[in-house]
Amino acid sequence: MTRYFITGAQGFVGRYLVSHILKTQPDSEIHGIGRSRGQNHSFTHFVQWAGKPVRAPLPCELPELDDRRYQYTAVSIHQTECVASRIKMFKPDVIVHLASGLRDDPLPSLLKTNVEGTVDLLDAVVQSKHRPHRILLGSTGGVYGVAGQLPLFENTACHPIDFYSSTKLAAEHVSRILARHHALPVVWARLFNLAGPGQDERHICGRFSSQVAAIAEGLSPAVMDVESLDTTRDFIDVRDVASALATICLAREPIAIYNVGSGHETAMGSVLDLALESAGLLNRVTIRQKTTRSIDIPRHVSSIDRLSGLGFECRYPLHKTIADNVDYYRTYVRAMAATTEDMVPVL
Repeated sequence: MTRYFITGAQGFVGRYLVSHILKTQPDSEIHGIGRSRGQNHSFTHFVQWAGKPVRAPLPCELPELDDRRYQYTAVSIHQTECVASRIKMFKPDVIVHLASGLRDDPLPSLLKTNVEGTVDLLDAVVQSKHRPHRILLGSTGGVYGVAGQLPLFENTACHPIDFYSSTKLAAEHVSRILARHHALPVVWARLFNLAGPGQDERHICGRFSSQVAAIAEGLSPAVMDVESLDTTRDFIDVRDVASALATICLAREPIAIYNVGSGHETAMGSVLDLALESAGLLNRVTIRQKTTRSIDIPRHVSSIDRLSGLGFECRYPLHKTIADNVDYYRTYVRAMAATTEDMVPVL
């Protein structure tokens, strides 16, 4: 039996990781914490349906967490004594730190959540006097920034170009110091570009899926305003991310850093085409391209050889991920919106 202590348990990745563990490890137990109160019917964020905010519903593959093996406590990661008490009582084998600021948060908030929050968690572990077998800290592939050579390996130099990625790299640095000082078994997972049902629309796959679904349902005109479609990213399904994180948690002798991606480079234009194709709208929507952002990463793709060496394989190709995401809007988000008001089609 493995006991997991997961921060950010009600976040996008956290929800899928909890569900994956409960489904695949029948003897496991999980204690999740987060800053929001417990919610069994939806994510904590909102998505858009025809330009109107709707609390993001959980898809059917994320059932209500009434499993006796799972418990959730609403507590801030900064409440060190309280978190330490929870760790001391639960005695987890593995701690997974997924509590994180959001990419567009202001810098003071990112520093407090990503850097101070990581320090506070590790301080709580030390205070609890309980030593788990593994502490897995969630980071981002954005720490690499613009690289001179692709693919990106775990030893590629890091030159982040935005505050979010910079604070994630800073969190890696401070946690590495604390790990050495207190002999903590810390490893890092650098997550690349996530996609999947329920994703926040700050991310391109969620934003495209929301817009395409509204057009397909006749709720928005057949016009989409987009930014650069030439840049590339390494997209990975959140369900594969959950599987990858669980694999790292159970690895016998994990190396310090793991890239968590698909290992495939995909242009933004291809993502848009997949979304349109899944809704039967390919070549039926007017695409208006905005001026490209002045600072961006032109190309990004990871090497996942190290992760694959643990036996991990991606199960969700991108076309399946995007199709599932568009269907999520046309099924779950539409139903959620209908409970509050009737949606009037755009003529």
